Amino acid sequence: MYNICKLTDHLLVEFQDNFDYSTIKGIIHHETMMKEYPYTNDIWLIGSHHADIRLGELENMVKDFQCRCPIDATRTKTALVAKQGLTQVILEIWMNAVQKKVTFELRMFNNLDDAKVWLKIAQPQVA
Repeated sequence: MYNICKLTDHLLVEFQDNFDYSTIKGIIHHETMMKEYPYTNDIWLIGSHHADIRLGELENMVKDFQCRCPIDATRTKTALVAKQGLTQVILEIWMNAVQKKVTFELRMFNNLDDAKVWLKIAQPQVA
């Protein structure tokens, strides 16, 4: 399962368990239908959850995402946060294919803090 939170400066898709193609398809549909999606950057917090996605399903994931992304969107970034391993590699393959078909940038991170810095939503450090 997953949860999508509307935060003040971004959307947070938080994975709560291992996932498969149907879960990703549901996330894509759910998030892209949100009224905030076209103008709000997002973070997919996958963590150490594992992906059960076949190579053939990756193509469908790319098409699903491309078809559901608004053409006139002003959003600029999507950050994916996953532990290193096979799941991260699978998502990087998907992300690289999607990047060629959408107008915003996607990037993979190993930790949430780096993703927030890239999205420019990191909390300032107090000395």
